[in-house]
Amino acid sequence: MGDATQSPARPQRRRSALRRVLRISLAFTGFMLWWGWHRAVMRCDDHPAAERFAALLQGLGTTFVKLGQHLSLRADLLPEAAQQALSRLQDHVGAFPAELARQTVESAFGRPCAQLFARFDLAPLAAASVAQIHRAALHDGTEVIVKIRRPGTAETVEADMRILRGVATVAQALLPALRRWGLVAVVDEIATNLRLEMDLMREARFVRRFADAWRGSPDIDIPDVIDGLCAPSVMVQRFSSGVRIDAVAAAEREACARRLVDSYVTQLFEHGLFHGDPHPGNLFVMADGRICLHDFGIVGRLDRRLRRALTAFALAFVEQDADWVVDAWLELGLVGSQVERRAFLPVVQLLLADCAERPLRDWSLPGTLGRLVAAGRSQALRLPADLLVLTRTMLLLEGTVRTLAPTFSIFETLSRHAAAGSIQQAPREVALKRLAFELGSAANDLPVLAARRLHGLLAGERLFEITIVPDPRLQQAVERASRRIALALVTLGLYIASSLLMQHAVGPQWGGMPLLALAGYALAIRFTFSIARGRALR
Repeated sequence: MGDATQSPARPQRRRSALRRVLRISLAFTGFMLWWGWHRAVMRCDDHPAAERFAALLQGLGTTFVKLGQHLSLRADLLPEAAQQALSRLQDHVGAFPAELARQTVESAFGRPCAQLFARFDLAPLAAASVAQIHRAALHDGTEVIVKIRRPGTAETVEADMRILRGVATVAQALLPALRRWGLVAVVDEIATNLRLEMDLMREARFVRRFADAWRGSPDIDIPDVIDGLCAPSVMVQRFSSGVRIDAVAAAEREACARRLVDSYVTQLFEHGLFHGDPHPGNLFVMADGRICLHDFGIVGRLDRRLRRALTAFALAFVEQDADWVVDAWLELGLVGSQVERRAFLPVVQLLLADCAERPLRDWSLPGTLGRLVAAGRSQALRLPADLLVLTRTMLLLEGTVRTLAPTFSIFETLSRHAAAGSIQQAPREVALKRLAFELGSAANDLPVLAARRLHGLLAGERLFEITIVPDPRLQQAVERASRRIALALVTLGLYIASSLLMQHAVGPQWGGMPLLALAGYALAIRFTFSIARGRALR
């Protein structure tokens, strides 16, 4: 009986999935054909292609809008025109029915809404592609918000990403030139990020961590989650009143910008955990002036090594020290070990010269990162997930700050925190500042390194061990020199052997001279010229 009831639904789901596969495949195939035609035949620039690709993703729905938003940050994959076109993508969706929201809450907690809340507002407070928010009140009078994941979103995203992965696999197989971009790996990375973003239980854990870290702060407020009322599809959080940060009075805007940037400096350089979505819709200013952060679906992490490298990068950039900028950039781990340091030095020097012509408030940290990432596109550059989130966060933060106070400088704040002084200093003072920074970093790491070495000695490791990393160019030079030496020894042997043959008149002769001796001399002379020209037998 159960099979008979379910059987009509299965073919319908299959037909629906097949239609979705055909729609996505045809959309991407059509774009690739259009792009190939315009690129190879029409010789068009990338801007129309970027706009067309953004329109394609917008038409395919929420999953692909999110895909475009993630791709807009990939300066290591896409040109600037494509990034700008994709960054403008918005997921325009309406609210889902209130009855469906109520059912989702009751299913998540296994109890009726009347037992969970004293009041549950059916009209949503806000709606987005992943979730919508309803206001409610607990039985003890606590005002809360209820964040409810849109029903069916997780299943739709999983199905769409499977289809997209198949399209990427086929595209790489048919067009080998696409393999260098690692399309399948990019799709897998974005799918992982989307799964994490939709897990409200994970978001609740981050909210609790941030609430604990900022509890009692005079500048920042994080509405905590309610114990026992969090599930993968529903999260209940304390309600906080306030106005959007871009709606505060003009007289308060610069102070709000300063508090916001100071809080992010603390998150990045002290906590190592930062709110990854600081657009005005997620930032509210309360009556007492504190800034309230919402929506922790995207959170970035910076371990101690990355925090140190980022501090060095910001300080070096403010000090306009190109060598130090390159060192910090490489320490961030954005490029492979085979990349030469000198490949980035001219790019950094040009970037610093460009910034030196403008006031400090016009400097852009995400713009700087983007230019360096773009410069490394041909240098085997890779963009770790944490740095990807950081780039996105800094881009949003800079946009929000410039909306509040166009003359406010993020770099100036970074300089104040990281350098604790003016950027106008003599070269000797700059060198001393770098030395002090590096010595402080080394002193921080010394106990860990000593403990690690002691542990290794107890485990039987050697006290000193030198690892030699082979240099391909040195290996080639050694091989060439070895071949030349070997050829020189063979040549010397030919001269000696030919002289002996000539002296004893061994073998057939021509004009009174041994043919073998003549052949030996000819071959030896030929090898001599090869050695003189720097060539060797390969």
